[in-house]
Parts: sequence; structure tokens; C-alpha cells
Amino acid sequence: GGQEGETSPSLGAARLKRLPLGGLAVFGATVGTALDLIHGRAGVLTYNPAAGGVALPMGAQTSVWVPALLAAFYACDGGLYLLLCRGDGDGVTRPSEVLVRFAVLGMLLQVSAILYENYVPYKTIRAVLALLACANWLSFDKRLAGKGSKREDRVNSLKSLGLSVFAGVAAPLIECLLIGQLHLWSYPRADTFLAPGSSVGNGIVQHPAFSGFPSWVPMCYVFYHPFLFSLAACLQDRKDGRKDDDEDEGGDGAKA
Repeated sequence: GGQEGETSPSLGAARLKRLPLGGLAVFGATVGTALDLIHGRAGVLTYNPAAGGVALPMGAQTSVWVPALLAAFYACDGGLYLLLCRGDGDGVTRPSEVLVRFAVLGMLLQVSAILYENYVPYKTIRAVLALLACANWLSFDKRLAGKGSKREDRVNSLKSLGLSVFAGVAAPLIECLLIGQLHLWSYPRADTFLAPGSSVGNGIVQHPAFSGFPSWVPMCYVFYHPFLFSLAACLQDRKDGRKDDDEDEGGDGAKA
């Protein structure tokens, strides 16, 4: 019993050291910040100039805080996926797969921005993004219904889906805490609020500034994760020195 108590923490620390948290953070600060410009340009959110907001060409906007926040988001969610949802027997994730997921994510974010810019009702945006999120997920994680899937594979698939849904709920709430305390950004057309509003007459309820978000934003977090998870898996494979058969054959051919 004493031996297990001594080895378990060291095993946990060793496993954490194996995670590509640095690489995930770098991608979050760079690629994540670039993806965030899609919603910034469409005006889905507005960054506060008094708290680090920066106006960019072509109507885009960002904040000096965005790279650090997205670095933390990528490292946290990507690391949790690797720790909780990826089995040792999972196949190698190729960089080409990550690029496909990146392209799909960019298109989905652009779809949400276009719907928002054209004042499509939020209930319609929620429905469209929910369908796209489901399709994106089913194309990404085939462990749940794939032929020959083991019980462990199905469990890990459900855990990864659960992690995505959890992030879809938790991330907007964390955003509201940041919005409410630091006023880093706001959502001009929010319809979901944490702080109670006050009636100003004629059935209009006014909510405190920096206290809400659009009700379809959680869907964006859900469909974001197939890219983030594939990126985390690819970085982990590279760090562990794992390659797929095609890469091994290519390397052998080059040596020959």
C-alpha cells in the first residue's frame, strides 16, 4: 500500500510531463487568435479599447489578452482530452487530419458569423449550429459506432463528447466572469444573462453591461473541439515519436 502511494504521484507527474502543453499553448496563442478574428470581424463580440482591445484592418478586432486566454484554453482542454479520453491503442493522428479539422472549424465559425450578421433568429442559429456540430463530431470520432470498436473505445468517445459539451457550458460562464469583472469584451446582442435585469418600462428589461452572451455560443465551443482534440493527439504522437505506416514507409524509402 505504501509503495503504491509513493509511485502513483510520480506516475501522474510523469504523465503530465508527457503532455504537449507547450505546443498546445503556442497554437492557442497563434492559430486560436486568428480563428477568433472571424467572430470579432462580424461584431459578434466587441473588445473594450480601455481594457486592451485592438482595432485591426478590414473591421477585425482583438485584444492583447486573447493570445494568453486561448493558450490556456488550448492547453487545458487539449490536455484533459489526452489524459481522460485517448486510449493507448488509438491510431496515430496525421497532420493532414488536423488541417482538415482546422478548415472545417474555420468554415463553421464563418457560418455562425454570417447567420449573425444577417440577423437570423437565434433559435434558427442554435438549430443550424447544433446540426453542424453533430455532423462534425460524427465525422471526427468514429470510436462510438465504428466496426470492431472495443468497450474502452466507446467509453473514451463518450468522454470526449462529454468534455466538449461541458466546455460548451462552462466556457461561456467563465467568459461572463471575465466580462463582468474585467470588462475585456462584451456581446452586443446577448440574450443569455447571468445577472438579473431590471425593468425599464414597456416590457423592456435592461441587463448590466458585460453580463451576457448569445445563446448559440455554446454550440461554437462544441464544434470547436474536434479540431482541438485532433491537434492535441497529433502533437502527442509527435512528442512520443509515433508515426503511421505511410510515414514509416516514406522514411524507409528515403533511407533506401
